[in-house]
Amino acid sequence: MPQGPKVGERAPKTNLPDLEGKSVKLTDFRGKEALVLFWNPGSGFCERMLPELKEWEANRPQGAPELLVISAGTSETNKVMGLGSTVVLAQEFAAGRSFGASGTPSAVLVDKNGTIASEVAVGAPAVLELAGAKQTEA
Repeated sequence: MPQGPKVGERAPKTNLPDLEGKSVKLTDFRGKEALVLFWNPGSGFCERMLPELKEWEANRPQGAPELLVISAGTSETNKVMGLGSTVVLAQEFAAGRSFGASGTPSAVLVDKNGTIASEVAVGAPAVLELAGAKQTEA
């Protein structure tokens, strides 16, 4: 398991291109809580989670964090998913490893000051719980 920062430590710096090629940094979210989601549109686990993630976006609970998706794949494959949140591209998993993530889907909360606010959540149920989503019975 990669070692990332612990809760209370500064989040790693990120500077990645969004789906239009514009540079996005985690510091762009400063002042807001952010859920940093590590994603791969080619992953069956991510694919199965996509409808719940889109439902969360459409009915975001009050006080829920902003979503920053750090995704593998091409701009086109990520656009097809239809997410409304900020999606940035990272072909290597270096960004995920820098946060302590070892696979997808996984996520971590970053507080409004840029500090790690949670352990890494792994798998759809844990990620959605971290996002504040209500779980549906399968």
